[in-house]
Amino acid sequence: MSDHTPIATDNQPDIKPRSRVVTDGIHAAPARGMFRAVGMGDDDFAKPQIGVASSWNEITPCNLSLNRLAQGAKEGVHAGGGFPMQFGTISVSDGISMGHEGMHFSLVSREVIADSVETVMQAERIDGSVLLAGCDKSLPGMLMAAARLDLASVFLYAGSIMPGWVKLEDGSEKEVTLIDAFEAVGACAAGKMSKGDLDRIERAICPGEGACGGMYTANTMACIGEALGMSLPGSAAPPSADRRRDDFARKSGEAVVNLLRLGITARDIMTKKAFENAIAVTMAFGGSTNAVLHLLAIAREAEVELTLDDFNRIGDKIPHLGDLKPFGRYVMTDVDKIGGVPVIMKALLDAGLLHGDCLTVTGKTLAENLASINPPDLDGKILRALDNPIHKTGGITILHGSMARKVPS
Repeated sequence: MSDHTPIATDNQPDIKPRSRVVTDGIHAAPARGMFRAVGMGDDDFAKPQIGVASSWNEITPCNLSLNRLAQGAKEGVHAGGGFPMQFGTISVSDGISMGHEGMHFSLVSREVIADSVETVMQAERIDGSVLLAGCDKSLPGMLMAAARLDLASVFLYAGSIMPGWVKLEDGSEKEVTLIDAFEAVGACAAGKMSKGDLDRIERAICPGEGACGGMYTANTMACIGEALGMSLPGSAAPPSADRRRDDFARKSGEAVVNLLRLGITARDIMTKKAFENAIAVTMAFGGSTNAVLHLLAIAREAEVELTLDDFNRIGDKIPHLGDLKPFGRYVMTDVDKIGGVPVIMKALLDAGLLHGDCLTVTGKTLAENLASINPPDLDGKILRALDNPIHKTGGITILHGSMARKVPS
């Protein structure tokens, strides 16, 4: 048997399916020497190597928590019996890049993120990954990388920002998010808002770390990560500053090592049924239309056939329940207060609108996870009841027809 051959005993999966080539045998002496320099000892060479990939940076509040969460994930990997290896990738904030030439680089960043994670994981022969992200394009970028690599992988979201609070010149007070600032710019330019109120809103919209608070792209993709089964149940909704996220980080690190022991990889989880669950949850929340773009890309990396017709087919059966910004009144932290994503997933599952037999990163099925959590019922306000929806069909519809003239060839 070659040093390079994965070793399985008693029909158990090899927990080091790739890294033996850089840790075992005389040929690996140079690599082991480098590993010793970064803290590995003799006992560590028998452990699976886990990449902890993060889009942490100090440019936007979306990513500020990720370095902290990466430390938690590393603790979990150690506790689970693996050896963590942290590395970084880029992230672009649409909140800063929007409205000027910089927006040309936003979607490109998704591909760069997926490519860079793939590059490190492949070059270093790392066995599994915990993938952490906080901005619009970094979440799908990480999920694309997981699907492309098809290794044991767990995704963890940085978390949503808390809403800000502003008191305007007329004495009115309200919660505000980043989108309120964009709208205030237009109102001020049109003479409908004073520069003073614009300044007050600017100072209030981002009270700390976390991604934009409404059901915009980042929070939508976080819900999708959970619905796909790639994130731990209940991990999408807690705000970034909430220390529950640190616990989810540690548990994510433990979970990826457990996936290696079980022989479960990303494509075992990201099946056609799992994508249908993700679409259903997106429709029920009234999630961002960007979900269509990103789910198609993730599915392609997972070699799952997903089309625009799937969105209409599923959306026609799923009621829109989330009274969430930008359409509605509430934000992700409100969803967290009533039980998070499992609340809406349980309601859909009980109504026969989700596939309960889909595998998840816990090693259990979606139905088993929800039975274990036993989330509360829909509150009827933030998340409306199934028999009293905001709309009878999902929040996204794909239009077909002759809405635009054909461009001459």
